[in-house]
Amino acid sequence: MTNTGDPRDAVIDEVDRLAERMVSSLSDAIAVPSVNPRYPGQEYDKIVGAESDVSALLADLYAEAGADVTKVTAEPRRDNVCGVVAGAGGGRSLLLNGHVDVVPEGRLDRWRGNPFQAVVTDDKVVGRGATDMKGGLIAAAYAAVALRRAGVRLAGDLLLQGVVGEEVGDHEAGTTAVLEAGFTADAAIVCEPSGQAGTLPAQVPVTPGLLWFSISLEGKTAHSGLRGMTVHPTLEGDALGVNTVDKFWTVYQALRALEDEWARHNRHPLFPPGYFNLLPGVLRANPSGILVPFFLADELTVEYCVYHHPDRSNEEVIAEIEGRVLAACAADPWLREHPPVFEWKLLWPPYSLPDDAPLNAVVAGAHATAAGGVAPQRAGFMGVCDLTWMDRKGLGGLVYGPGVGFTAHAENEYVEIAQLVQSAKTYALTAIDWCGLTDGA
Repeated sequence: MTNTGDPRDAVIDEVDRLAERMVSSLSDAIAVPSVNPRYPGQEYDKIVGAESDVSALLADLYAEAGADVTKVTAEPRRDNVCGVVAGAGGGRSLLLNGHVDVVPEGRLDRWRGNPFQAVVTDDKVVGRGATDMKGGLIAAAYAAVALRRAGVRLAGDLLLQGVVGEEVGDHEAGTTAVLEAGFTADAAIVCEPSGQAGTLPAQVPVTPGLLWFSISLEGKTAHSGLRGMTVHPTLEGDALGVNTVDKFWTVYQALRALEDEWARHNRHPLFPPGYFNLLPGVLRANPSGILVPFFLADELTVEYCVYHHPDRSNEEVIAEIEGRVLAACAADPWLREHPPVFEWKLLWPPYSLPDDAPLNAVVAGAHATAAGGVAPQRAGFMGVCDLTWMDRKGLGGLVYGPGVGFTAHAENEYVEIAQLVQSAKTYALTAIDWCGLTDGA
């Protein structure tokens, strides 16, 4: 781009010059295996501390951008990093937030290489965390670096955050901790992935609600040779034994029918039909203390993940789910007398930014300027993020960031380099238009 004297043009030019460095820094960040130590199945003491290493990498970039850098640590060896590029005064403040933790790598035999060794091609960076969400963290940091290199002085403060804990909803150690430490702003962009393959990032003002719960069933064990006598109610039935695997289908069918109802009736303009769902993701059933199929299974626990409509409260959805399951079980003599036991493990409320919130127009304009006049797509977020906890602290915002959403948490996760560059430009231009410029800038 030819520099016209407009600071926006200068910043866009600087981001283009920094593109190779962005890819290199992202590769360095991917090389740090910052798996959330509280993720189920992890050995906390073996992996805790890696989140802090990513925060340290970000701290160097924040300092290069001219930020005052502060470490906020709510849990030992799990450092959040905050950078404040102080404005000259008189402008609104903007926060760019992202999380440094990633999910485990999954099955290594399905990766094309080491998940913590980035593979860089002509158009993408592959590695665990590339999309979710070290790409967004790096793009935000380089947006601030580009502003400084272009000589831009903002009127309002620009805040940068790399936080721990997001992947398990541990916001008390991450986003909530840094907000309570005073690192807040007038508006926020959470730099989570909002793009798809071959697209630019979308503008995302709304997230669903997320629930994680388990249902446990009690049965009655017996020799496997008695199955025929127990499974047919016209014979001995539950007097001899009850197999919880069979009884689970009563629960499954009730929630599957509810899922179909949601697909037909719980529609939202920014989510595809059928998005809101109830996933039975983990199922454990066995005879007590025995893992061979020569007995009826008298124990069963199923773990569900639920994404629900953002206009519904967690409490409303919980009541609906429990009501449907209990109503179905009431028609079964055994389950009526031995009802399922619910355990609600994670309650992540939905979030929505009002359509008339000023940040919407500013981000849309910045995206269009960076994209040569093409307006951003608007979409609902495919998962949940820390906007929920920001909202609890009175801070509104939206999601916008680089990444191919369907590769998050998957093997061979990747981010497109074009999205990294676009995001950095959009963040920098948003900062100019939201925070304002000093006189003469």
